[in-house]
Amino acid sequence: MRKPSVADRVLLLLSIKEEGKYIGIEHIHEKVARDVKAFDGSDLTRDQLESEVHTLIVNGLVEESAGKYAITDKGEMELRNRLNEISDGLNLSYLTVWKARNYYPKAARVLLPFLIGRPVSVIKVFSGKEDPIHQLEPLFVRYKRYRPKPQFISISNEQELLAYVDDHCVDFIPYVSRFNSNYPDYLILDLDAGERLKQEEKGFLMVKAVAEAIVDLMEEARINYLLKFSGSRGFQIWAALDNSNKLISEKSDAYAFYRQLAIDIRNYVEKRLEEDKKWISDYDLGEIKWPVTSSTVAKKEERSEQVLIDWSSMKPNGDVRAPYSMHYKTAMISLPIPPSELRGFKREAALVENVLAAPIKEFPPPVPSDPSELFRILSITRTCLNRLIS
Repeated sequence: MRKPSVADRVLLLLSIKEEGKYIGIEHIHEKVARDVKAFDGSDLTRDQLESEVHTLIVNGLVEESAGKYAITDKGEMELRNRLNEISDGLNLSYLTVWKARNYYPKAARVLLPFLIGRPVSVIKVFSGKEDPIHQLEPLFVRYKRYRPKPQFISISNEQELLAYVDDHCVDFIPYVSRFNSNYPDYLILDLDAGERLKQEEKGFLMVKAVAEAIVDLMEEARINYLLKFSGSRGFQIWAALDNSNKLISEKSDAYAFYRQLAIDIRNYVEKRLEEDKKWISDYDLGEIKWPVTSSTVAKKEERSEQVLIDWSSMKPNGDVRAPYSMHYKTAMISLPIPPSELRGFKREAALVENVLAAPIKEFPPPVPSDPSELFRILSITRTCLNRLIS
């Protein structure tokens, strides 16, 4: 690693502007001087900056038009070649946006099926006020406009998606239901280690083990599902159930049904993990504290050493990070993976540069499947569901 130069910072700033947009020297000086000050405490004068920009122009890395500046294709290539050496000292939000602008044009085709036809929230990132080098400020945006009444964001094609990326949106969070629907399209099971467990290496392995147990249940019940890395330290299972099944369609609140179903799955999986402990040696986990899992979303301190099976997106206007979206905190991809690759999966595989190193594998949204066998395995009947969810 080496210290980023002023020229590096100028190139990064210009690279995250939409194509064809030229930036004035005042704006460049304001942003670059701020980052230099945050990084090492030094002051960057306007004359020093103009000298650096002049050198970039002479070298063909920046071009000038009417007193404003834009990066050239050569400058983009030069920045790309330098980034691995200097990334630790650059503005974190700029670097995240740069990764998004390079990633989404190649991923839009596989991401779009998870966004089309439903409301989508987006997360924009800005420079951290206290420390722009190591912190960013996220802005969660739910509506396209607020007046005369709130209008949800919708994304129907690649052009609309990339326009949001140009506006520094790096994370895409679709709703679990389509427009004007009272039924979720997916049962989302979000797996994450408790705070204390997360600090240990075996925490990630335990999340894998729980994900594997749920996947085994879905396979046994012949449920169509998608398994994906969360983009941070967890996994999600997106199971698609046929909502025309009477145990679902007869309920006045389908979301409550799905929440209870998630809890029933947690209870079933916990029992399986306790009865057949081979997974402990398979994952080389050593001593285990029981119970392994929890479906209690609140009271974090009580589940700090358990794997949470989180059902909280199962609600009206519930949303969840899309497969193939970038996680705004980590700049890693929420990557779908084949179940056969779960045990060997490493978080580094979700780094943008690794995802883009080969053609992106396409995992389409799972189609609705008959949940009857799942209900049978879980001993769910109309009688018990009426008791649990009236």
